Amino acid sequence: MNVRTLTPGTSFSQPVFLDERYILLSPETPVTQALMERLIHWDFHSVRTSGSSIDSPLIEQTGTKEEGMVATLDQDLKEQGLIRETEADFLALLDFTEKCFTNFVTRNELPQKAITERIKDLIEAVKQRRKYFLRLTELRGGERNYIVVHTVKTTILGIAVGITLRLPQHRLIDLGTASLLHEIGMIRLPPQLYLSDRKLTPQEKKAITAHPVLGFKILRSFSFPMGVCNAVLESHETVDGTGYPRGLTAEKISLYAKIMLVCGAYSALTSKRPYRAARDAHLSMLDLLKLRGSQYDEMVLRALVINLSIYPIGSFVQLANGTRGMVVETVDHNPRTPLVKVMVSAAGERYSEFPVVQTGDREHQISRSLSETEVSEIRALSETPTTESR
Repeated sequence: MNVRTLTPGTSFSQPVFLDERYILLSPETPVTQALMERLIHWDFHSVRTSGSSIDSPLIEQTGTKEEGMVATLDQDLKEQGLIRETEADFLALLDFTEKCFTNFVTRNELPQKAITERIKDLIEAVKQRRKYFLRLTELRGGERNYIVVHTVKTTILGIAVGITLRLPQHRLIDLGTASLLHEIGMIRLPPQLYLSDRKLTPQEKKAITAHPVLGFKILRSFSFPMGVCNAVLESHETVDGTGYPRGLTAEKISLYAKIMLVCGAYSALTSKRPYRAARDAHLSMLDLLKLRGSQYDEMVLRALVINLSIYPIGSFVQLANGTRGMVVETVDHNPRTPLVKVMVSAAGERYSEFPVVQTGDREHQISRSLSETEVSEIRALSETPTTESR
């Protein structure tokens, strides 16, 4: 229903939702003029409910309690707006990348200027809304080709790592461009090669390991900067020399390529593939850390952990006191203790408000990450009445 059609004093027999996860009003809680004004201020035009309207006397809160409720509401609506804006940017970048790849395959076009401008916009967006972009496990690509989604997520994460490493703007642009195009050689191959879980034949393996060379040649033919071309060529080289296509060792691999390898590995592990489910973000991070100094550059891995924490942003976790929630922000000085938005009580009830807690103290230490089944249960609770947060 349109926000402007709401009437102060009206309540509903079922929860009112701002989106599929955020409960705006619990049953029989009246709409207030302040609520309507804030929804309009934060550019929310509609809300949803399966309940019927109930006219009830409007009881306005006053004093400190009202001010606290307004402040919390403003913060929540602002966050929802930033999440929505980030999701829109992500989908727009997917559309742009998909179109670029399609036009390259069908028309042999690869618009360097348009790609550069899109990367510039992405860099600024990530600087402004980094913690929302880094909820990679929450950003969905729909039914698009896996390569499109993978390259976009690798690009977002690569730019965030580059910012952490304090790369200047022109190097961030080169890094972003190389990340977005690092699998350009792969899209020349049949999809069943890079989506298959079967053992590849020697000829198929040769085709896969040759795709960085093909990507290098493609980008050189379109006059992309040599730094970008070399990064694509080296994007699957590992620091111990066991990568491909040339078996380079750490000192010979460009920083761009080292970043792309780490970010691409994390993106691949945590993304759903046709032949397997997405891997748990925490376990994926631990797997990468086990290979630091052998396959992955230690400095780049540290920058990744600074951005995502050991329990990456967007992960669902259980705390020592039994409550459950989602990791929403990292703490630079201690990547093991990110901020968590608590969503469900120890008794399994969904809170009406989501307090954000520090996980450095004993009560709120993270005890474990949640399974996909447990995450689904938390999402399902959004359809039930809430309990007041304590």
